This record gives sequence, structure tokens and C-alpha cells, in this order.
Amino acid sequence: MVPGSRPHAGCCQGPTPQFPPGAALCPGTAPPRKEGCINCLLCARHCAKRLVHVMSSGPHNNPGREKEPSSALAMEPRGILKAFPKRKKMRTDSDRSGLLQISKKEEIGEEWLSPLQVHVLHAGIGRARAEIFERQILQHGGRICSPQAPGITHIVVDEAVDYERALRLLKVSQLPLGVQMVKSAWLSQCLQEQKLVGTAGFNIFIPDRYLDKAAIRVASSQTGPSGTSAQAGLPAAARSVPPQEPHSRLSTQPQPNSYEEYSDEEEVQVTPADLEALITGRYPSTSEGDAEPTLAPTISDKWVCAQPSSQKMTNHNPHITEKLEVLGKAYAVQGDRWRSLSYSKAISALKSFHKPVTSYQEACGIPGIGKSMAEKIMEIVESGHLRKLDHISDSVPVLELFSNIWGVGSKTAQMWYQQGFRTLEDIQNRATLTTQQAIGLKHYEDFLKRIPREEAAEIEQTVREAARTLSPGLLSVACGSYRRGKVTCGDVDVLVTHPDGRSHQGILSQLLDTLRQQGFLTDDLVSQDDNGQQQKYLGVCQLPGTGQPHRRLDIIVVPYSEFACALLYFTGSAHFNRSMRALAKTKGMSLSEHALSTAIVRNSRGIKVGLGRTLPTPTEKDVFRLLGLPYREPCERDW
Repeated sequence: MVPGSRPHAGCCQGPTPQFPPGAALCPGTAPPRKEGCINCLLCARHCAKRLVHVMSSGPHNNPGREKEPSSALAMEPRGILKAFPKRKKMRTDSDRSGLLQISKKEEIGEEWLSPLQVHVLHAGIGRARAEIFERQILQHGGRICSPQAPGITHIVVDEAVDYERALRLLKVSQLPLGVQMVKSAWLSQCLQEQKLVGTAGFNIFIPDRYLDKAAIRVASSQTGPSGTSAQAGLPAAARSVPPQEPHSRLSTQPQPNSYEEYSDEEEVQVTPADLEALITGRYPSTSEGDAEPTLAPTISDKWVCAQPSSQKMTNHNPHITEKLEVLGKAYAVQGDRWRSLSYSKAISALKSFHKPVTSYQEACGIPGIGKSMAEKIMEIVESGHLRKLDHISDSVPVLELFSNIWGVGSKTAQMWYQQGFRTLEDIQNRATLTTQQAIGLKHYEDFLKRIPREEAAEIEQTVREAARTLSPGLLSVACGSYRRGKVTCGDVDVLVTHPDGRSHQGILSQLLDTLRQQGFLTDDLVSQDDNGQQQKYLGVCQLPGTGQPHRRLDIIVVPYSEFACALLYFTGSAHFNRSMRALAKTKGMSLSEHALSTAIVRNSRGIKVGLGRTLPTPTEKDVFRLLGLPYREPCERDW
């Protein structure tokens, strides 16, 4: 036996497993599982050079059966093999070359996690990822135990799991004395830095009804009957933070792949990139107490919303982005939304890159660009051309022509193309149009023209004056690209509210009647209520005077309590908004045009299953502050 190791005592009810000569045994044990022994599974994944784990006994928990041939267990580059595969397979020397290599240092490992006894809650984290966590804990001297085991120090849960749901999943009414419930981001941080880090900022938010009991339990665990701390064996940084602490810090580390999800299904595939992200990726965390969240430390500059758009870098790769934009637009008009979005992300990444791209490896190293996109980039770099552009369908220009009609999407455009329509005259004479599409076709040329800033200001002033005739206290603010300081606009969005929180109610219909009587509104496109709170009108306006073009106008009436979030949302840009919403999600929050909410509960796929608690946001600055962002003026959000 290798010095410092110990056998799998209590591993299963069968005989103690036998190992190949010279193989290191796993440190630590874990409770048996009905579907298979977790110790055997983990051992085979981190024994010396991941050799075959030969089991001397037959199926677990049944020592009476005859011994069966051993099974191969290994960490594959493209996934994790099951502990007990249906097919028998032994690895040859040639097969081992494809396995992930473990350095001598990793093989031996320092036991810096030895003070920890951890239970990893698989729900949300995913079985494959959770088992990787467990393997790392054992490899570095920690122990895996049940949630009610004596001496347990930490329960690790997914970012989206709240305190109450964790208790339900663990099937317990309360946690053992002194145990900390922390987000998996804490364990990722520990593994990345190869040391125990503080749990401040990683603790799960404890609801008020649990707070007193939790505080008592933590206090009693920190000073036991003998006067010693139950966590005395832990480094100071890793000890629990009293839950009654009034303010908690939001995470300073963004999650690069906030859209990445983990499944609870058994056949999860774990690639080398997943393993690297697990260890080196910085997963965000939240900690929320009774008091409102305070200003978080500065967010990483990797987030678009953390940077002013005035600091946009010079595009050093215009010869690449121009061609990718053509292809991305072609996918968009053909209704290939996801591929179009992929091109959009790659184009933004290239425009922000600090130098011209010259190699495939360099392209692959840019966040947001995968291998397939890198190949296209290198084709442009080496040949000055992209062959895919030669194969763009003849339908694309026609689909783009049709998609520019207001109210026409990619599906309708494709349907018209399949019906044999090729021109706007065909659409006007032969197509069946909705009311909105007919208006869009009538003002086709006007809607394509950009609105000069001066004209947009005049449109805003017209709406403001009409609103004040109805109620002097009404506020009217033009948003969109106009508020961001752009020279021209595509349309004009005007936000209307009243500081008293009541006078905005029922004002939209009166405002529209007034504007129609003035001849300012010429066509109505859409008028809708949004949950009875926000009301939105989409229409067409025309300033007085001969030859004035028809312009797209949106009027949105909102309650004053939602004004700041609505102002932020309708100001944009869309890219800036997506960045802020993604950042909020990593902090366990949710940002929309209605509110900024905290303590959001999401399932394993990131879908909200709990509405959380709405935070007061009187101004846009409050939204930025609560997200830990420096305030950005509207002109600094033009991404």
C-alpha cells in the first residue's frame, strides 16, 4: 500500500477491492450507493495514471455472487465512462495515449483540503461536474460525506439553488451544527488557487424565517460546550461568516460562459474544455442579507456594461469583419437565428481585438470565437476571400427586401419567396397582408431613412407638450439611440411617467387622442397593455410641413416605480442591455424593463422558477450601484 493511503473500509459489503500492483489507493471513503460504489468510481479516476480498477468482487452489495471480470474506468477526453459499462473493455497501451495526462505533482497532490468534510449536492450542478468536484476533494485530502454526517463542514450547491430548495433536496429540516452552505463557485475558486479561500461572498442567502435559528446554530458551533470552536481545524479564511452580518459583497468575478448549463442526466459529456473551465473558470457568487445589497467591488472589464463605449478599440480586422457581417446578415434573413447570433458575437470580438489576427491559434484564443469560426477567419486572412460568400443563395437579396417591410419576419419573407414573389410590386398586388404589413409597405422608403437628431428632438417635444396639456407633472423622455447621443435614429421611443405613481394610469389613450387630433399620428400599428402596468403604443407620426417623411414612433407609459429600469432598457444599446442582464443573472438577480430583483431561483436550465424580491431603484444609478457597476452616462452605452 502506498504510504499515507488507506483502503476502502466500508466501501461496499463485498470484499475489499484489489488494485493492480503499484497502484495508489484513494484517500477517503464515501457512503455506499445502491446503484454502485462511489469510492470505486472515484478511485479508478484518480489512481496512478488512471489505470484499470480491477474489482475482486462481483456486483456491489451482493458478496455471495461470483467474481466477474473487471471493467475499465477512465476519464476520457470527450467524456466520462460509466463505472460499470455494459460492454467489457480493457485498455491497451495505445489506448492510454488518448487519456488526459496527469503530472506527477497532480498524481501525488498536497492534502490542503484535509480540514474539509464536504457533501456536494448534485442537483443543478450536474452529475458529471459534481463527480469531478468530489474527485478533486478526495485527491487533495478532503472527505466526501453525507449531509448529516458528524463533523461535516461544507455543503456545496449550485449557484441557482436557494436555501429552502437545498433543504428540500437534501431531505432535511435543518443543517448540522456549524455546517456552511456555499455555492460551487467557492470550491472552484479554491481549486483554482490551490488553497482554501474565504467563504465570504459565497454563502447561500438565508431567508428571514431561518435566520435566527441559523445564527444560533452558527454561534453555538463556533463556541462549543468545551469552549472550543467546531471549526477550529479550518483556516480562518474558510470559516463561516455569521449570517447576521448586515452587508454582504457581491461577486467580483464574472462567469465567462454565463449561458453554459449543466444537465442532471446520466449521460453528461465532459470535454477537456469543461474540465479546464471547472478548475480555472471564475464562477460568480452572491450573498444577500436583510439589508439591501451594497456597492460591489468593481466588475471585470470583460463585461461590456463595465466599460464606456467611448473606449471602443480601433477595429484592426475590418477586412475580416466586413465579410463575416455579410454572411451573418444572410443567415439572419433566412431565419437562422442562432448562427446569426454566433457571427454577431464573433464580429464584436474581432472588432475589440487589439491587433490584426494572423494565425489560427490566435483566432481560437479570442473569447467568443470557436474552431469553425477561426477556420473561416484564417481563410479570409490567407486568401482575402470567404468561399461561403460565393454560395449565398439567390434568395437572400429578395428575403432582405421583404424583411425590411415593417411587420414582416424571416418566416413570412421565406413564404412569399416560395410563392414566387420577387419584388415589392408582387407583394402589393398578390400577397395577403396584415394591417401592419400594409402600413409598412406604404411607408417602406420612409421607414428605411434614418431620422436626423434635430427631427427626433422635435418629435419628442411634440409628445411632451401634448402630455403636459393632460397633466403638467407628466415626464416624457426620448430614449433609444437619441438618448445615447447618436447623430441619427431608426425610430423614436418616448417614455412617459408621473412621479406621484398614480397620474400615469389611463393617460395613454388620452395622449393618443390628443396627438391624432393634431394630425401628428397618421397610422396605428400596435397598442398593448403589459400586465396592466406598462402600456405601449407603436405607430407612425409625421411632423407638420410639406414633404415631411413618416416616422416610426413608440410611446411607453410606465409606473414611476419602474421608470429607472424602463429608462435603462429602452435607452440600450441592445448589446449593453444583454451584458447587464447576463451580469445580473450571475449574481442571482434578474434585470428587466420592469425591475431589478434579487434572490431569484432558477432551475438547472437557468429558467426562473421563483420571482425573488424586487429591489428599490429610484434612478438608473441605483441599478448600476446594486450590480456593482460604475455609472455610465447614456452616451457611454452605445455598444
